[in-house]
Amino acid sequence: MKKALRVVLCLIIFVLVAVAGWLLYIHANSDALWKIVSQQCVPNQQQRHDPTPCLDVDLDKRFVVFKDAKGPLHTLVMPTEEITGIESPELEKPTTPNYFYYAWQERGRLKQMTDKPVDDRYLALAINSWYGRSQNQLHIHLACLRPEIYRKLNQQDSFIGPSWQPLAVKLKGHDYLVMKIPAGSFEQQNPFSLLNRYVQEHGDDIAKYGLAVTVNERGEFVLLANRLKVTDLNLGTAGELLDYGCALRN
Repeated sequence: MKKALRVVLCLIIFVLVAVAGWLLYIHANSDALWKIVSQQCVPNQQQRHDPTPCLDVDLDKRFVVFKDAKGPLHTLVMPTEEITGIESPELEKPTTPNYFYYAWQERGRLKQMTDKPVDDRYLALAINSWYGRSQNQLHIHLACLRPEIYRKLNQQDSFIGPSWQPLAVKLKGHDYLVMKIPAGSFEQQNPFSLLNRYVQEHGDDIAKYGLAVTVNERGEFVLLANRLKVTDLNLGTAGELLDYGCALRN
């Protein structure tokens, strides 16, 4: 019994050390995106009306669109101001743009990157937790869902309601919370606020959560959130649901 306990303790210590090392590694150059936004995209747009190296800079709506090098069908939507990530109090201010809504409006730009049709149902937005991200500038990933994630969500669709609840199946081996937003109300309902309200009610920390948004066949928006759980090797990385090559369009 004592030997088994020592083995378990050693495994736990190993996992904790590995996670700590991983966090140090991924946060080593955490200001790279902010430098691109603040030192290149925004100044170029202001001075020359050229958003390069971004695809677009919307100074009125306060966001940029950037082509991520990871995968052929993958863009990022980021604020023009410095907002670290999902944990930022700035996201709860009524004057802060609904970045998820604006990111969804940019899906046409992603579709232009391929000669094959990409249905809205295949697309998803995702942001990772503090523990699962490499950059300290808020960035929403726009790409396709992984085929197996798309199928599982379709199978569970009729069981998903208008408030946060545990998803009955695991995605990528991890537990998720899920809820729906009516098709016509996405602009008025901020996913960050919806998740933050749930997190506060449960005395938790939103920095530990990743958040994703997709859409079902009826045009309803489906929100998914996963929480840091080291024992499941889950860092709250909602981006794990995404496929940057979009196999679903084949």
